[in-house]
Amino acid sequence: MIATALGSFAGTDLRATARAVLGELPDRAPIVELPDRGPQASMIARTAVMLPDMPFDRRPSGWRLAPGPSLVGRRAAALFNDDVTMTAEVIEDWQGTLTLTMAGPWTLLASLDLVRGGRAVGDAGARRDLAQAWLAGAVDRIAHTRSQLDRPLAVQIDEPALPAVLAGAIPDESGRRRLPAVEAQEVQESLGACVDATRGAAEDIVVIHCCADRPPLTELAAAVPDALSIDTQRLDAGSWDALAQWFSAEPGPGMDHALWLGLLSTSTPGFGVDAIRGALDECRRKLEADPGGPADRRLAITPACGLASADPVDAFRALADLAAVARG
Repeated sequence: MIATALGSFAGTDLRATARAVLGELPDRAPIVELPDRGPQASMIARTAVMLPDMPFDRRPSGWRLAPGPSLVGRRAAALFNDDVTMTAEVIEDWQGTLTLTMAGPWTLLASLDLVRGGRAVGDAGARRDLAQAWLAGAVDRIAHTRSQLDRPLAVQIDEPALPAVLAGAIPDESGRRRLPAVEAQEVQESLGACVDATRGAAEDIVVIHCCADRPPLTELAAAVPDALSIDTQRLDAGSWDALAQWFSAEPGPGMDHALWLGLLSTSTPGFGVDAIRGALDECRRKLEADPGGPADRRLAITPACGLASADPVDAFRALADLAAVARG
């Protein structure tokens, strides 16, 4: 079993944060994100800037696709490149696997307005165009990042907005009504293409992360990722049954059917090794997985989501506790 984290941390010093994270997580760790540095450091900006021929901008009302390049887009591109360069310097003596995180296409669509107005997720043409741009941009980003870091990468696709997309709960631009739900088949096909493209480029596992209430496990599993990353506190009984079914299913060639179990709150993550062990044992019970059995190699333990809202001291203590539990 391994312990890892899911991307974002508080603060603005990338080198210091990356060194601290890698010091606690010897096997697998994220390429650190620090959203406190401004809009250009947010998950949306860092992912939107990789989309070819789809410039974006930031307005008081939120993110939008733009008719031409923007200052926030140029800053996001420069910041990401600087982060990869600094990460390459920090990992010289670290032997683990890095995870490259990016917002999934459905979370981008739910977060971006069209140039002419209206949410992108409500427009079938925009959904098709952005999905294609995401595939091309993700493959290019992975290739560039791998070349800079000189090692294979895992890829984490973040889809916090996906349940709202499927439920028809995304507000329109005015906020007065909700956009129609997107069909599950369209979501499944799009996410499946994302997993296939990124798996081939990364040469390591592809993880889909969703930290929302009652994550749409049917649609996530249909995309056939190597791992699902879930906030365990947000699962009802039906979700646990679906998750257990995923975990117990026979994986295909080259796939893991692994689970990343989000055991720790993101705002106050530290509650000690004994409590983490208790939470892990409860998850094993619900998954019908024997402690120390063969299935443990397909489990990872994590915070529930990014730790940008947590006090840094608490965050790093939590990572140390997770790593201690993972080592047994």
